[in-house]
Amino acid sequence: MAVCGPIESLSTKTPGRLTLSTDNPAFPPWWGGDPTVQYPNEPAGGDDWEVSDPYSGEGYESATAYAIANAMGFTPDQIDWIPNAVFEQAFAPGPKQFDFHMAQISIRPKRALAVDFSEPYFDANQAVLALGTNTAIAGVQSINDLKAFKLGAAANTTSFDLIDTVIQPTVEPAVYPDNAAALTALKNGQIDGIVVDLSTAFYMRDAQLEDFDTPDPEGKIVGQFSADLQADQVGAVLQKDSPLTPCVNQAIEAIKADGTLQAIYDQWIVTGQEIPFLQ
Repeated sequence: MAVCGPIESLSTKTPGRLTLSTDNPAFPPWWGGDPTVQYPNEPAGGDDWEVSDPYSGEGYESATAYAIANAMGFTPDQIDWIPNAVFEQAFAPGPKQFDFHMAQISIRPKRALAVDFSEPYFDANQAVLALGTNTAIAGVQSINDLKAFKLGAAANTTSFDLIDTVIQPTVEPAVYPDNAAALTALKNGQIDGIVVDLSTAFYMRDAQLEDFDTPDPEGKIVGQFSADLQADQVGAVLQKDSPLTPCVNQAIEAIKADGTLQAIYDQWIVTGQEIPFLQ
C-alpha cells in the first residue's frame, strides 16, 4: 500500500508520474546497467546516459530510488529519469525539473538553505585512494601522516571539506570539477591521493585502475575516516519546501522498516574487505 495515499493526489512534476534524476555519468556501485541497452520503460534512445543507466534498476541508488518510488505507489512504468551534468547544480537555489534527485549528496545545513533533503538513506565513510603500493603515501597510518601529501577531491563535496577541516594538509590541496577529473590527476601523478567515499574508492581501485599501465598499476585504499570525524549522511534532494518531502521521508522509513534498504545494501555495497581507519 502506498504510504502517502493515491499517486494522483501527490504534487509531482507530471501528474501521476514521478520524475527522478541523477548525475550523468554515474558510476558503480551506486548505479549500474549498460547505457547501450534499451531497458523496459526507457524512452527510445534513452537520454544519452554514460557509463550506467538508471532505468536498469541496478546499483545501490538506482535500486533504492525504485524502492522509494514503489513505497510511494509508483510502478516502474510511471517513472521518468532526467540527467544532471553538473554535480552542484542539483542543490543550487531555484526551481527543479525533478521530483527528487539521488547522487550521493551529503546532507549539509548550507545546502539545505536552498533545497529540501530527505531522511538519510545511506551513511558514507570517506577514504583516501592512492596509486600503487610502492608510493610513500601507501604506507600512511594516521591523519597526521597525510598532511605532507598533495591531495585532491571534487569541488563542493564533503570529500574536499574533509581534506580542509580534518586532514588540514601542509600542501595546498587540488580541487576538481568531478571525481573523474581527480582520478585522471592521480593517474598523471599530479596528486598523491584522492579523497572519495569508501564505496567509490573500491570501484576506482578495482575497475578504473585495474588496467592502468604503470610499473605498479593497482590502486590502494590507504585508509578510511570514522563517522565521528565527519558525519556523512546521504539524502535525496528535493526542491525547497517541496510538498513531496514528507512523502519521500515516509517511503524511506518504510523501506528501512521492512528490510528492503538493508537488502539493497547487502547486494550492492558490502565488500567484505577490511580497510584500516586513519586516526
